[in-house]
Amino acid sequence: LTLSGPCDIMVFEGVPGGPLDCWRDLKSPAEHLAASKRFLDTYLPWEGARAAKVELTDAKGILAGAFAPTIRKPVMTLPSGKLVFGLGDAVVVNDPVTGQGSNNATKAAKVYLDAILAHGDAPYTREWMEQTFERYWDYAKWVVQWTNSLLLPPPPHILQVLGAAQQSPGLAGLIANGFNHPPSYFPWWSDAAEAGELLKRHQAVARAA
Repeated sequence: LTLSGPCDIMVFEGVPGGPLDCWRDLKSPAEHLAASKRFLDTYLPWEGARAAKVELTDAKGILAGAFAPTIRKPVMTLPSGKLVFGLGDAVVVNDPVTGQGSNNATKAAKVYLDAILAHGDAPYTREWMEQTFERYWDYAKWVVQWTNSLLLPPPPHILQVLGAAQQSPGLAGLIANGFNHPPSYFPWWSDAAEAGELLKRHQAVARAA
């Protein structure tokens, strides 16, 4: 919903040096819209047909940018000597392809809150902050690994799992629910042998049913 009424939003993501890595050269809203429609016509022609007559809601109806996934040190010292404990995108920046930004911030907040409540009146030292972040990193490292893997062409075992999920509700549910808890994708997401065992288990369930 915009100031001028309801709208649909198109999002395009591309790897550096690829065909979608062109936004910095586009200067006007009209150029952005033309490039968007060109991408649809080239890669998703059925969507291009639907978008043939789309218009921008206004001259500010575009946004473009680029960044690299980044992991930062969780604790910073201010000029005053006070410590700052980072959370969310301030510390762990993922590519948005998996939609994990707000998920990560929420999960980190829960880890931090539990640690604060358990800490009582003890001082909040750098060591405590770093240990607390490591507890969160035990979760977040899997999010980072999974998200980064989706920036590359999928290996054969992932294609096999995704293909099998079309006929297996249990496997499809496992993949869908993993968006809420990416550690559940491992080890099979990164290990072809483990993926093979996963397929065998779900095939056995399907036969038993």
